[in-house]
Amino acid sequence: MRRRSLGGLLAGGLAAPLLGAAAAEPRAPGTDYPNRPVRIIVALAPGGNADLNARLVAGQLSAQLGQQFVVENRPSGGGTVAFETLAATPPDGYTLLVGALGSHTLNVGLYGDRLRVHPLTGVDHVTISSHSPIAVAVHPSLGVGTLAEFRALLAANPGKYDYGSSGNGTTGHIAGAMLVQLLGVQAQHVPYRGSAAAFADLAAGRTAFQADTISFLSEHFRSGEVRGLVIATPERSPMAPEVPTSAEAGLPAYQATTWTPWSATLGTPLVIRQFLYEQIAAALRVPAVRDRLLQLGNTIPEGMTPERTRAFIAGEIERWVPLVQASGARVD
Repeated sequence: MRRRSLGGLLAGGLAAPLLGAAAAEPRAPGTDYPNRPVRIIVALAPGGNADLNARLVAGQLSAQLGQQFVVENRPSGGGTVAFETLAATPPDGYTLLVGALGSHTLNVGLYGDRLRVHPLTGVDHVTISSHSPIAVAVHPSLGVGTLAEFRALLAANPGKYDYGSSGNGTTGHIAGAMLVQLLGVQAQHVPYRGSAAAFADLAAGRTAFQADTISFLSEHFRSGEVRGLVIATPERSPMAPEVPTSAEAGLPAYQATTWTPWSATLGTPLVIRQFLYEQIAAALRVPAVRDRLLQLGNTIPEGMTPERTRAFIAGEIERWVPLVQASGARVD
């Protein structure tokens, strides 16, 4: 069937465009990469922002490059298992890792010398596909409508109020600890197994507040279950335009976003990583990919080359690790 169809096209004079399209599939300069399927290890569970990034971009890369980009979730150990899996593969670009702030930064503070694969010295980097702002939700029973009122309430009741997160050392935990530290107040952290479990107790009034991604909290703001107190970014989010920025709330130093890094095995040639960066950037410009990420409250950075990505991660480690250490977070 394929031969008869191709023969008919040849007779109709359409062979040249078809052959030209096949030959035009991009490849890394001076190589035939990719010439077989590429494995993408996601360091977090299915359904989250990193997983969504990976699957949206993987589907588009498959279309762009004519090879399958296959997503596999390895969330164990807060992303450490994913790093170790990547480190055991050849440095040829056929295994990639997609993570988040926790896997690429917070784990450095949580594990210290026990971290087997360091995100700066144990892997190479490709790009960052999105940033997702952190917001803070409070239970309406607190009776506070501004960050100043919230600070006054906690200051008058040291240690009385609790905040939940998706677990010890997670982005929500450390972002909550950062807020408490910047406000100069006291609050007790309560770890849960996931954001949804933490939110169930917040909605029931058993905890007072929760720091989490705007994509997770925005629907709960709209429902009125909780109140959006602040978003830790310089600009308001279209997901929750009523929630003031940290600067508007009087705490401009409170800046917290998680982000979605793409990494490769240490020693992967720069020509391949640069090629992947360019292809991922092209994928992120496709409306179906871009619009979905934006709908979930993400922003899409520009110009995150391999070199800039490594520098960004180094800066984030320098910024966040002292906060992790100050929080007292432990790894079980």
